[in-house]
Amino acid sequence: MHTAILALRQYGAKEILDKIGADATGLPFNSIIAILLENDHPSTPLVNAGAISACSMVKPIGDSAKKWDAIVGNVTDLCGSAPQLIDELYKSESDTNFNNRSIAWLLKNYNRIYDDPDMSLDLYTRQCSLGVTALQLSIAAGTIANGGVNPVTKKEVFDAGLAPKITAMIAAVGFYEHTGDWMYTSGIPAKTGVGGGVMGVLPGQFGIAAFAPPLDGSGNSVKAQLAIQYIMNKLGLNVFGHDHITIVD
Repeated sequence: MHTAILALRQYGAKEILDKIGADATGLPFNSIIAILLENDHPSTPLVNAGAISACSMVKPIGDSAKKWDAIVGNVTDLCGSAPQLIDELYKSESDTNFNNRSIAWLLKNYNRIYDDPDMSLDLYTRQCSLGVTALQLSIAAGTIANGGVNPVTKKEVFDAGLAPKITAMIAAVGFYEHTGDWMYTSGIPAKTGVGGGVMGVLPGQFGIAAFAPPLDGSGNSVKAQLAIQYIMNKLGLNVFGHDHITIVD
């Protein structure tokens, strides 16, 4: 999610739509079949293929160290404080990411990766090994909900015009192949991750995050889902609600 935002900051909404896309695949987040079915683009930067493609687009092209600085700087801007690289996780993922290696080179085959595939995969693996707290995640969600302005640091992280695009991506595929069920039961666009975190964005109102490691079969935190659903339903909040609509004769 964070690198998708960085790519949007660097290239703008249209180029990201053209080069990566914003459609849900209807398949698991690590699907190779999705690339074969939609080989003209990776479909969305919120699944593995699109996220690897987004990492390849990060400027400056060809410079891994400066790309990494840009990725970490972007996460810091969104979260209001710096993340920590979990070295043990990075090493473990690097040693076992065979499926993602296949994805990176398949993208190369279809001209949908925009820098060296191995470098792009390494950047993706490293950024997936960044550790953030639930508080940091909620601040990032709040930054999106607040039109690109970090609610804690008050820094403008990205242009307000990108906020609806980011939220639309989250609403379309934030829970992968179960996004429709999530939106139906919770009423808030939310992005999940296999680390156990979930962050939700209610535009113009707030961001929310929850964390609990036990995952369901699709890689979504069971307890974090229930916590956010409970809060949304208890408060009667829903992005599709009519509470703020007034009909005038």
